[in-house]
Amino acid sequence: MTYEEFKGELYRIIMQQEEVQGRKIMLLEKGYTTQDEQMLNMIRYINRITSGREDNVIHEDYIHVIWGDGSIRSMMNWDIHEYFERYKKEGWQKIIPELLLRIQRSGLSTEWLHLGKEGYGKTKDRLILRPINYHLNRFELEDSVYWKFGDIALTLYGVVYDAEDDYMTMKMRKEIIEEWDISKEELMENAFQNTVQLMPPRIYRSTDLKVRHAPEEGVFMVPEGIPPYQAQTKPGPAELFQPGNEVDGTLGYRLTTTKSINGAIAIFYPGVKERLGELFGDYYVGFTSIHEAVIHPVDQQSPLCMKESIREINAAFPKEEMLTNRVYRYHTWNQELVEI
Repeated sequence: MTYEEFKGELYRIIMQQEEVQGRKIMLLEKGYTTQDEQMLNMIRYINRITSGREDNVIHEDYIHVIWGDGSIRSMMNWDIHEYFERYKKEGWQKIIPELLLRIQRSGLSTEWLHLGKEGYGKTKDRLILRPINYHLNRFELEDSVYWKFGDIALTLYGVVYDAEDDYMTMKMRKEIIEEWDISKEELMENAFQNTVQLMPPRIYRSTDLKVRHAPEEGVFMVPEGIPPYQAQTKPGPAELFQPGNEVDGTLGYRLTTTKSINGAIAIFYPGVKERLGELFGDYYVGFTSIHEAVIHPVDQQSPLCMKESIREINAAFPKEEMLTNRVYRYHTWNQELVEI
């Protein structure tokens, strides 16, 4: 079977399965684009998570699955070339059951929303915080729970599905949360802890645009990644952060998380700002999207240049990806992050 034959057959087989009922199945072929803004946003999202680019053209062949009522980030994206290579080695009997199982799991993933007062016990390990722009989302935030920092809203979400490349979240509505009889502080603190555990912080050079990094890459927090016998002595900066590296300092460092999704929240993690202060001294923070922050030592970049660059980036990409145009400075003397 040729690749083109496999592509058509895979799409046909999936479309015939009962498990896909209520879901939109799309065959996105290399070179595809559209004038529809909603579809363009989806294409940019696919390109960002698969190739690190955010342009308007599909670069590989995919089967794309979408479902939900709009409040759930519900989509799966399957690289057809990858499954063709597996097909040649394993045959249909391995591929199709795996794909259908992934769809079935997602369909069962929201039962925990409908348990009333007992729901918190089932839900608390799924709660996380996501950073979104307050002003662009202020109307829907009226029915949400969040902490506000400037024009950034750290908003309460529930993880609907998290397996391999499939990651979906849903904004938690007040009407569900009010049934739990849990204080906002307890709720948000628990979500914050979950977020840190599920998505530890990472930092990379701005020139390092790999889509996937090994788990040990970009580790900068102590004691993470430090053997127990070394943890008693404070390590110096890793080679990545050697002082005086003006090229890297000028271009900046990307602060995100291991998932690289909604990774801008990493700057708010406990101890992260302080640890970056140990590595860089005073530094500037800008947000190029909801997925990452850019870090510059203060003696190696101009805040005015940062603001201009961030405005240009935010104007070029979808509003859903924008976090803020503001730039902040971290002062090591009082350990505060303030807008400049």
